Amino acid sequence: MQNPKESHGTAMKQCLRYVKGTSTLGLTYRRSVSNIPKLVGFSDSSHNVDPNDGRSTTGHIFYLGESSSPISWCSQKQDTVALSSCEAEFMAETEEARQAIWLQDLFYEVTGVPCERALIRIDNKSAIALTKNPVFHGRSKHIHRKYHFIRECVENGLVEVEYVPGEEQKADILTNALGRVKFKEMRELIGVQNVVKEDFKL
Repeated sequence: MQNPKESHGTAMKQCLRYVKGTSTLGLTYRRSVSNIPKLVGFSDSSHNVDPNDGRSTTGHIFYLGESSSPISWCSQKQDTVALSSCEAEFMAETEEARQAIWLQDLFYEVTGVPCERALIRIDNKSAIALTKNPVFHGRSKHIHRKYHFIRECVENGLVEVEYVPGEEQKADILTNALGRVKFKEMRELIGVQNVVKEDFKL
């Protein structure tokens, strides 16, 4: 704002065009038939996406049970530089595990009903092995201690980690700049859809 340029105006117009063109899109939520809810999360990261500082971007998205609409999502730059895609995914897993535990506590505080063990789906098998196998410690000892929190969560049964193919990784839209066609596909995959007013009539 201190030194506006023509490129800034172009970017602003592009944002406004996107908002105008997507005003009919939204999320729909329906009553769950399950008595004991289960959090299902998708975690992803893009390795060294920022050319200036080399940091990766973390993205995670949560669903409650079999719901098709997300209840929580986040996209942010990682605090430290990851030396590999496995390490970037491992750090992303830890952040999602922390969020999962917080959401479980929040849900219990609001409803009084405890959640099942949270399920985190990741598309990197090496990162999953890193959370479960202490033999990998030699390769990960340089990672900051706080990121090993997810190992403790898995050992204590607080969260469960599961592999998901890359094409089914819903958090991918939060970590990468996608082309128009791929972006629309991913937007539909995470549950964003055209919201028709008739759907909300009582």
